[in-house]
Amino acid sequence: MTNLVLECNSFFKDCGFPYAFCGGYALELFLNKKLRSHADVDILIFEEDRKIAVEFLLSKGWNTYVRPAMELNLISDSEDSRLADCSAIWAINPDCSFIRLDPVNGKKNVFTYTILAEEQFNLDFIEIIVNAKDETNYIADKAANITRELNKAILYNDSVPYLAPEIKLFYDSNPRYMELDYFKNKNRIDFESTASCLPEESKNWLICAIEKKYPEGNKKAELLRRFYLSR
Repeated sequence: MTNLVLECNSFFKDCGFPYAFCGGYALELFLNKKLRSHADVDILIFEEDRKIAVEFLLSKGWNTYVRPAMELNLISDSEDSRLADCSAIWAINPDCSFIRLDPVNGKKNVFTYTILAEEQFNLDFIEIIVNAKDETNYIADKAANITRELNKAILYNDSVPYLAPEIKLFYDSNPRYMELDYFKNKNRIDFESTASCLPEESKNWLICAIEKKYPEGNKKAELLRRFYLSR
């Protein structure tokens, strides 16, 4: 478990709302070993907690932003209407060394951004992914009605919560993540390191979820079936 994960978990420990590590760090928490470098640290929260999350971050002295298109809009009030349907919140420490912000001329509290490093090492930036749930289920895909029981969707490495690996691999089955150069190698490492370690029930959920999302066919589902049958 990296120092960045430990520091981030300590930061959120008394936040007052549920959260979990997602992205590549979730797989490392599942496997309990380092797999690869990470562009940044991603934290999952739920839709109903957007406001309290912003209040918490502001109370810590961080700035919060939403990102329409390729610009960042400063959110300085948890009642800001732009939070209502945002899918992600960027939390940036004012002394951040990872991202540089530049004001957009003629637009108040709107910024362009430049990422200054390929990998984040200091806890001065957090991408907060906003997801949906109901009383009992994590909603992995609203449109396709793909869900996972909450107690199976959020797991723990000691006291550190993380998104279940099969859900991360489901998101990785998006053809965009399999084909674009930026994601391709990370996607391959994550799959090859994790797929064989999933419990049988998780493997079955993953294949069914991909096939439901992509009924016309998906390379990752075909690969998974061949991979599991060959073992």
